[in-house]
Amino acid sequence: MNDAIRLDRASRGSEGRGSAPALPWFPLSRWDGLKPALLEGLTVERRRAFYAQCTPRAFSTATEILSQDEETPCAFLIVEGRVEVTFVDVDGNTVIAHIAGAGEVMGEVELLSGKTCAATCRAMPNSRLLGFSSTLLMEFVPTEVILRNFAGILHGRLVRDQRQLAIAQFYPAEARICLHLLRLSTGARSELHISQAQLALLAGCSRQTVNSTLAALRAQGIIELGRGIVRVLQPGRLSYKRLL
Repeated sequence: MNDAIRLDRASRGSEGRGSAPALPWFPLSRWDGLKPALLEGLTVERRRAFYAQCTPRAFSTATEILSQDEETPCAFLIVEGRVEVTFVDVDGNTVIAHIAGAGEVMGEVELLSGKTCAATCRAMPNSRLLGFSSTLLMEFVPTEVILRNFAGILHGRLVRDQRQLAIAQFYPAEARICLHLLRLSTGARSELHISQAQLALLAGCSRQTVNSTLAALRAQGIIELGRGIVRVLQPGRLSYKRLL
């Protein structure tokens, strides 16, 4: 892993624990709207204090933050942007397992278990993350709360993996593309920073199929396309094939 990604608590400044937390990038109201599942049950003040002690990282270009089969000294909370999760098998085939968004945490399983990373995580351009150690997490989150939240996160990932397996086995390529666009554009994420090559890997089909499907969706006014961007205008028209 890039040494620049490793935690450097000194870089957070010298504000004391008793002072009001100094948070980067956004006003407090926006931070308060970030409700990570890992921190569920904490008060707003407790979450603010935790954020203030994390290491802020902003990425202008795609940057690998966790490397498959390597250990990690920290986990990352996504504050803004996306993180691409990929897995490479023994034959060198690359699969995009997930594209994570704001509020999700990357690397907490490995951080708490001491295992090497199960996949590679790459922060996408214009992403902002907070890095934290297991010691910092346990300082702010009681053990019983961590266990409950961790179990909830793992349950959500199990459900997601089962749904993705069903999509891969039972849906044609065009439907898989629509379902992944629908899944990735939930909530406030109407603008997806994803390339056609990434979408092809995610849907398990050729770029030609992605190109033709996106062109058809654009012609119907369901999406808009930009350079590396898919903007979902009418998610309801994707949901007629809905599995999620």
